[in-house]
Amino acid sequence: MDFFSRSYKGLLGEKGQPQSVEDTVAKLVDRASSSTLLEDRRAAILGLKGLSREYRQEVGEKGIGALLHILNEDRADIDTAKAVLEILNILCTPDRQDSAADVAIKFTDEIVQNSANINLFLDILQEYDFYVRFHDIQLLGTLLAIRPDHVQDCVLTAPMGISRLMDLLGDRREIIRNEGLLLLISLTENNADIQKIVAFENAFEKLLEIITEEDGLNGGIIVQDCLHLILNLLRYNVSNQNFFRETSCIQKIPPLLNFSAEYQHQGFDLEFLTQDWHEQKIANTIVLLELIKILVVPNNMNTVTNQNVMIQCGVLKTVIELSLSSNAPSIVKSHSLYALADLIRGNQNGQEYLAKTVVPVPHPSQSSENDAKSSSYDQILIPPRPAVMSLIVVAVGAEYLESYSTRAAATYAFESYTFNNINAQLVLASTLTPPPDDNPNSEIVIAKPQSAGSLLLSALLEWEDSEADPYVVWFASVIFSHILMNNERSKEYARGIFFGDGDDNGEENITLLHTIAGNLMMATRQNAERQNADVRVLIGYLCTLCIWLWDSPISVREFLSESGHLQMLITSITQSSGVDARVQGLCAFLLGICYEFNHNLDPQITKSTLQQILLNRIGYDQFVNRITRLRESPHFKHASQYLQVVPEEAARGLPELYFDYAFVEFFKNNYETIQRSIRADPNTKSFSGLKGSDYQGDNDSTTVIASYKEVIQAQEKELSQLKESIKQLEQQLESQKLSAEGQIRSLNNEIDILKQTIETKTANCANLEKERDDLYDCVADQEASIKKYRERLIALNQEVSDIEEEDDEGEGDDDDDDDDDDE
Repeated sequence: MDFFSRSYKGLLGEKGQPQSVEDTVAKLVDRASSSTLLEDRRAAILGLKGLSREYRQEVGEKGIGALLHILNEDRADIDTAKAVLEILNILCTPDRQDSAADVAIKFTDEIVQNSANINLFLDILQEYDFYVRFHDIQLLGTLLAIRPDHVQDCVLTAPMGISRLMDLLGDRREIIRNEGLLLLISLTENNADIQKIVAFENAFEKLLEIITEEDGLNGGIIVQDCLHLILNLLRYNVSNQNFFRETSCIQKIPPLLNFSAEYQHQGFDLEFLTQDWHEQKIANTIVLLELIKILVVPNNMNTVTNQNVMIQCGVLKTVIELSLSSNAPSIVKSHSLYALADLIRGNQNGQEYLAKTVVPVPHPSQSSENDAKSSSYDQILIPPRPAVMSLIVVAVGAEYLESYSTRAAATYAFESYTFNNINAQLVLASTLTPPPDDNPNSEIVIAKPQSAGSLLLSALLEWEDSEADPYVVWFASVIFSHILMNNERSKEYARGIFFGDGDDNGEENITLLHTIAGNLMMATRQNAERQNADVRVLIGYLCTLCIWLWDSPISVREFLSESGHLQMLITSITQSSGVDARVQGLCAFLLGICYEFNHNLDPQITKSTLQQILLNRIGYDQFVNRITRLRESPHFKHASQYLQVVPEEAARGLPELYFDYAFVEFFKNNYETIQRSIRADPNTKSFSGLKGSDYQGDNDSTTVIASYKEVIQAQEKELSQLKESIKQLEQQLESQKLSAEGQIRSLNNEIDILKQTIETKTANCANLEKERDDLYDCVADQEASIKKYRERLIALNQEVSDIEEEDDEGEGDDDDDDDDDDE
């Protein structure tokens, strides 16, 4: 009590008046820096801590340098270190006031400009005291949030800096471990060098162990944080992705998703399909699915290798069943479908695996929009169906309506299935048959005898119901266009589809191409009669027709054989109002395709006739303007590459999906050709016209062209195989190179550690040798002293003996004298 009284009086001015804040802070800083007793320094620091929240600027300006010095000198004292770390964290933490934020940045810059300060904080992490370690981690996190680049550079250059941070993951105190995990997440953002070092500090294994200890995806937010850190280590980091794969971490993904290895190759895991879903588990699963997507990003060097590993270890099967057969909530299904799309995109093995896979069929009443916590999952006694058909069912909402994001994801997954997959396109095209009559004994779609193609056509042609859900037709149009894209044989299959019963009543059957064009005409009339009518159905049909007619003269001839089709396009293009600009642009593009690939197969509508119609009734400038306005449309320019639906859009109603990204790229690659061809001589065969597979010339020319095409196709196939071999060899070389670099780095680290160990032990040996020599000298001195004292003892013993003899002689003489007297 007397001590605090003296401290208080020391802070008073003359005549006992309180000092100003500046003077008080200055006096406390001076006392904390110069006091001899540790208790006095500690008391002054606690005084500064009490003032730091309210008078941050004063304490920081006068005391930050002294505080850093005190921390360096007195860090062994737990109470002092804890208080200083708290003060520094308060000074560097910005609050809502702009001026306070500027002050925090100023003090942060003052700390981080000297890397020795960051090294000091990293060294203090070795202190096991809970509060010291906790406040130290928080201070590093605060500095990192304000000046990430500076702190990252300091951590990189600090010896054993990252190792000490990684040691936090092994702390048995959950709060320390979790704070350390959050610090590592921030530290690994956008820094490949730190990501590599953290990964080679055995981060993947440690993090997966923590996830397992926390009950996998069923665990709390700590699981999400662990997965987030793994994401940081893998994103845009090829060497870490290689390391993740080579350490067999990919094989641990299915168990994390609660998929039993027993069903990896056959059968269905009902426990997996019917698991409970709580909010945190949903978040954990989404991050894990994001991790899968990072490993198989299209066009990355390691994508094919990672895809093949995931196919072999059951990740693909797990994702297929999670997305198409489980009771997972809609948002989980959406992410799993996008993961499925990237797993098979451009990979023949994955595409074939999906084609052969059958999946359980959930009851139509089991909507993924139901309560995520519900574990009910009523199965009905119907056979499993092909996974590809399930994708179409989800996309077009044939059984029950999923969320728009899930349907868009299913459409993108189907697109990935047909990407560079001619065989899949042909197989699906061969199933394009008119939808069967309804089965009166069945209440569900899948019990009807439908193929994937007939199911798709039934959705594609049901435009009358589009007012309630235009995306039934739109998604069906996107899927159908990908079956036809760049595949003339698929277009041939599609041209062979007829509707109606003309053979029975003498009427002519209607082809699928005319049916779609007829639906387009009726939908156009209906939209003209309504204000603010939705144009998604029109856009879907027009994009499909553009894909179908491109480089297909026979299809163009069939389309133009019905005069109403041409008239509808011209009317839409020339109408000054009442027609959406995007629809006008697509009509102009479709009309240009009809002109470009019209090889005069129909003498009624020749290329010259079309050119006269284009230039006289529409005009070249107006034709170009319509296409230009389409290109400048925000929905066209910002078309989602992965058909993603933003949750905010879905919450408002219909999402802002108008164009498939593949069509946008197709349009961008070809619109200039169409614009140029309009003004070219119609009798001149353009390059795009000559490469059409249906070009009708004289027999000799056709034979020569066909032979050249066969040679070119063979060469292209061989070239493609060689490119693939080169790509695989480059991947193997890069993988081996990265692996070797990792081994070299690991060995160099071991060498450095061994060198340090040797140096330490050598220094210890030198100290021991010196101590031994000192002991030898001491022993010699002791022996000399012992010898000296022994000689002295002998001499003293001799003296004692002599004295005793003299005493004995004297006593003898006295006895003789006594005897004489007696006599």
